[in-house]
Amino acid sequence: MIPIGLAPLVEPVVGKDPMRIKKQFMAIIIAVILIASSVLAYTTYVSVQEDRVGYIGIEVDKKTFNSSEDVTFHLVSLTDNAKFNITDHWVDWGDEQYDGLDIIRVPDSEDPDTFLDDRDNLDYIHFQSSYYNTVGKAHFNYFNSEDGSLQVTWNRTIRWDGLVEGNWTVVYHPAVSGYYVVAPRISWRAEEDNHVFVIDEKAIFYYDSLDTNITATNVPNTNVTIELTLQAPPGAVGNIICDLNTTLYYEANPFEYMDEVTLYHNETGIVLTSDQDRVITIIFNVSVPDHGYETPFEDEYDDNYFSVLSFDIVLTTSIGDYISGFEAKWDGGWEYNCQY
Repeated sequence: MIPIGLAPLVEPVVGKDPMRIKKQFMAIIIAVILIASSVLAYTTYVSVQEDRVGYIGIEVDKKTFNSSEDVTFHLVSLTDNAKFNITDHWVDWGDEQYDGLDIIRVPDSEDPDTFLDDRDNLDYIHFQSSYYNTVGKAHFNYFNSEDGSLQVTWNRTIRWDGLVEGNWTVVYHPAVSGYYVVAPRISWRAEEDNHVFVIDEKAIFYYDSLDTNITATNVPNTNVTIELTLQAPPGAVGNIICDLNTTLYYEANPFEYMDEVTLYHNETGIVLTSDQDRVITIIFNVSVPDHGYETPFEDEYDDNYFSVLSFDIVLTTSIGDYISGFEAKWDGGWEYNCQY
């Protein structure tokens, strides 16, 4: 029995507001989008950081060094927000010729102030760094983007390898005077690497040591004259006595059997001082055509062939055994493959 005057206790039914549900659903979607966007942004940032290229400069500590001091330069990180970590060992073959930084002689025929302005000379450096071992070597342990800069020292020697009495031998000789440029053994970035070396005028210096200036003059189809200008290193006390051994090799006409030429010139007891040039002139009876040899090929292969001429000297002195030389082709003038 229900008391008179009292309404029955019934819980009212509250209806769901469609607009409210829609707003809650939209808020959830927006939250999910924001979270996903944050994750994507972070992933993209990490990816960009991993792909970002770090630029490394090479800067010599001064423009002129002499033979009584080590040559020093710095590796400098030029990019603030790129991560990289490099070591001296580019490959694991156990041969140090593939490690470190190369110290490459700038040919005497080139102006060091404009040497790097010419794209062909960048190719020259690349070619030297890839195929020639008669270069200086400077080593370091490791360098990363957090270091800022790292000083590296070159010990003023040139690496030479070759056969000595039937055995493959590596010898380091004191470097001669000249302009040099510092370049990594692998100067051009591999696709998987995250760093690039920048080689500019800051990487060039003059090294003042024993002078072995070589001037080669070709009289086409007649002879090649070599003029050597020698001088003892600055600060050398008294006379320096040396023996000179030279070798000229010319590939000659490759289309003629056994046409190559090897000639020698040796002198002993040469006296050098640090205040006067000693000039030695050598005439080699070797016939080098003005514009190469005609080839027996036709169509696109009928360009003339230019044979390589190399000239190497060894100066045996009381203060060390110095080596110098060049490899070049003649096409109305010398085109150097290398000079050291």
